[in-house]
Amino acid sequence: MENKDRPTKKILVVDDIPDFRELMMDVLDRAGYQCIMADNAEQARLMIEEERPDIILLDWVMPGVSGVELLRYLKAKVTYAQIPIIMVTARDSEEDRLRVLEIGADDYIVKPFKPPVLVARIQALLNQGTSGADGTIRMADLLLDLKEQTVIAGMPPAKIDLGRIAFRILAFFMTNPDVIHGRDSVLKQVWGGDDKVGGRTVDVYVRHLRKALEPWGHHHRIETVRGSGYRFSSAAEVVANAAP
Repeated sequence: MENKDRPTKKILVVDDIPDFRELMMDVLDRAGYQCIMADNAEQARLMIEEERPDIILLDWVMPGVSGVELLRYLKAKVTYAQIPIIMVTARDSEEDRLRVLEIGADDYIVKPFKPPVLVARIQALLNQGTSGADGTIRMADLLLDLKEQTVIAGMPPAKIDLGRIAFRILAFFMTNPDVIHGRDSVLKQVWGGDDKVGGRTVDVYVRHLRKALEPWGHHHRIETVRGSGYRFSSAAEVVANAAP
């Protein structure tokens, strides 16, 4: 599974269960990654400062400072905010998913999971930051920059903070507007058809995306088509009609 031509990426696993850390060490080593470990949030902060990991796998429930508190701390720091973070937890409610997405988690994986699924999700996030195509897409005052991985809206322009998964969904919608996209289509484009990600997960991320776009009125562009999926409107009047 290891790619000899790929630079070794460093992954920090933050989890208080020794058996889980050992499992992750084996899985990530076999996949060609360098794995470092922390068993609590304070140790993780020190390792992030010293080791500068390329991605963080973060448990939710830990003694002392929780994974959610650590996530909030990291996303509030300019020096750490761009490190992709996958929340890896046994908690599986829609409310929990939305909570960590709104704080800034880049992905969410529920324990137990198949190791190849985790590796695929890690690689998807790492590729997201290095393989974006050139060019921008504009709809009214909504501007998506594929190269810089940024979204800007409004006058004066303001940056919209999106996690990597929400950005990929928006990019898919904006490059394929005005047609209905089934949840399976979104799954294939964004998660590569990962069979551990279901349509409910797509719905959660779309809700998160709508909330992020709402201050500028662009949430109205994402239409739910009952029984079919989603359609993203390119019409300029969508936002104009939504204005108070």
